[in-house]
Amino acid sequence: MLGDTKINELARANLREPILVQGLPGLGYVGKVAIDYFVEKLKPAKIAELYSSYLLFPDGNLGINISEDGTYSLPKYEFYAHNAKEPQAIFLTGDAQPSVTGQYEVASMVLDYAQQFSCKTVFTMGGYGTRGGNEAGAVYAVVGDPALGERLKNLGAKLAKGGAVTGAAGVILGIGRQRGLQCAGLLGATSGVYPDLEAARAVIQMLTSLVNLPVELKDLDTEIEDLRKKMERFRRAELEEPKEGEEKPGEEGKDRYIT
Repeated sequence: MLGDTKINELARANLREPILVQGLPGLGYVGKVAIDYFVEKLKPAKIAELYSSYLLFPDGNLGINISEDGTYSLPKYEFYAHNAKEPQAIFLTGDAQPSVTGQYEVASMVLDYAQQFSCKTVFTMGGYGTRGGNEAGAVYAVVGDPALGERLKNLGAKLAKGGAVTGAAGVILGIGRQRGLQCAGLLGATSGVYPDLEAARAVIQMLTSLVNLPVELKDLDTEIEDLRKKMERFRRAELEEPKEGEEKPGEEGKDRYIT
């Protein structure tokens, strides 16, 4: 425990050199959606929760999250252990990002916890902001090891050139590399649409191709198609909606009443 950041262990996991995969709320919610999908499909056991006064709401406030059933909880990180098949993994997600002043403390505690299980590899997942709409499905990678970069390029990833990875996704990679861990960030190209399921699918597929995690993407493809249809219906409705002062087709000559 550092300061008032603490990890509550819920169950002692039996893990051997797991990879750590982190995805938190951010651009397009790419990382959060990706980790939630892994948790849904692989059904790993929750083993720990991290609480900290540095976990803030997007507007910078502290408080509690209220569930649909009226119960509440502090913002937190959640650790899930997947040990059914190789590679074993710790999936880390949460409902908040640490504040700028707390990034190092929170990331250090996460790595301390993962390294108890001899974790040697860290992946973070998130969004990579793009302006055009022609990069759907693209994954950009940042790596601490050129050899890993070549492997990712062979799988179709683009190596990010210049810029920065901000927030928890970047800080944990930086500290992890200082500790001698193999680290990489997988960033799905997104215009920032929320949630960007296609970008999340791209980073999931990249990770599963790299480390052979047994995840079926069929259900996510169905969700993407459903979302695409909803958006198309919404766009059509917008186009059909008359502008201010215009009449809807078929309304010419109808009586108008003001009530």
